[in-house]
Amino acid sequence: MVVQLAKREQIKVPILLMGASGSGKTLGSLLIAKGMIDEMFPKLSDEEKWAKIGVIDTEHSRSSLYVDTEHNGVRVGQFAQFKLSAPYNSERYLGAFKELKVFGCEVIIIDGISNNWNDEGGVLAQADANGGGMQGWSKVSGEQRNFLKLLTNEEVHVIATVRTKQGIEVTTDDNGKVHVEKVGLKMEQKDSLEYEFAIAFQIYENHIAQATKDNSSIFKHPLKLTDDVGKKIVAWAEKGVDVRAEEKERIIQAVKAINDLVGNDEARKKELQRQMMARQNTPLENWSLDNLKKLYVIVSKIQPVTTNTTKKDENTEKEGK
Repeated sequence: MVVQLAKREQIKVPILLMGASGSGKTLGSLLIAKGMIDEMFPKLSDEEKWAKIGVIDTEHSRSSLYVDTEHNGVRVGQFAQFKLSAPYNSERYLGAFKELKVFGCEVIIIDGISNNWNDEGGVLAQADANGGGMQGWSKVSGEQRNFLKLLTNEEVHVIATVRTKQGIEVTTDDNGKVHVEKVGLKMEQKDSLEYEFAIAFQIYENHIAQATKDNSSIFKHPLKLTDDVGKKIVAWAEKGVDVRAEEKERIIQAVKAINDLVGNDEARKKELQRQMMARQNTPLENWSLDNLKKLYVIVSKIQPVTTNTTKKDENTEKEGK
């Protein structure tokens, strides 16, 4: 064992997308993957880039429904697909994963991993088959370790999707009355699985994602999952770029541009104040870059108002002539 100074190294990022059915996990995965490949192989054609994206599809080929459709300015091309059916044990997942790596995929999407937990041949079924209880669970520990090897692969980037559902807690008070409470979204996998990923997003019904874990410290605000997310992840992971510092500098420049645009114009000042009040007067420096861009567009549409002082100066100048 050797003690040495830690240094920043290139990594392959395990990413988790959590969401209910219909929240946009599959499409979000494809867009993130495309952004990652764009950043990794900028000189390739679009067709060649999509061929470097692989999908392990456990959802009855649902991922192929997005081929030749356009989303957020990105047209989904033909990606490599492995249709995985039951039994959903780790051995079959690992076999599919290996096939996609041999095919040449650099980003592999596992859509999804809930099947490995609660579907035919999954962890719960194996535990029951082994007698259930502590004995049954002790016999599936190897199954879970094998599955983690797949999720944290060090040769390619991995994006995994997992279904979530509303958690319910039933309690009884001192009077014997039963209370049913919602306790947040619970993923259909083992509870601690989220900690195995470098970045985890929870996707809500409106297709907006919130980072619930982010080792990159890039994603501070809720956002839509686009190819730009993938580009930022690769820049941080493989190129050692301080993406957060770059974005902070861009935010500073955006705030300056807005302030220059407003200047001393009263109408634009009022609109700026109105927009800030709608966000509880949050300082512009704390806004996301996307929201600052939208604000700039809104303010730029306000016609400048000539102040009374300016009008008096113009009239005085005319009288002098």
